Amino acid sequence: AASPLLALASDAPVRIHEGQFFVAARKVLLKDRWRPIPMHPDGGYQYEGVEKHLIKRGFNEVDSCSIDSSRCIMFYKMGARCLRLDIIGEQVATMKVVQWSDECPDAPPPKAE
Repeated sequence: AASPLLALASDAPVRIHEGQFFVAARKVLLKDRWRPIPMHPDGGYQYEGVEKHLIKRGFNEVDSCSIDSSRCIMFYKMGARCLRLDIIGEQVATMKVVQWSDECPDAPPPKAE
């Protein structure tokens, strides 16, 4: 029989909050067994701006950052679940959580009408 603890873990709420510093939020995610998804492991991606700072600090879960708004998208997974984390800021140390959603990085883009 499946362990009730495992069932709970897969539906566990994400224990981070809007406005929380990214570095602190990430620690909570890792403690709760969320794992970073390396987004550009083949090395063919050209990192720009804030993305370079994140990569240098070892945050290889960065998907992309918009140059104009300093908003970055990060991805994590736990079992079959995915988590998209949107953060904002110029400096890694002061980047903050804007929002998050249950979204996987390899989801096909929405079809244009």
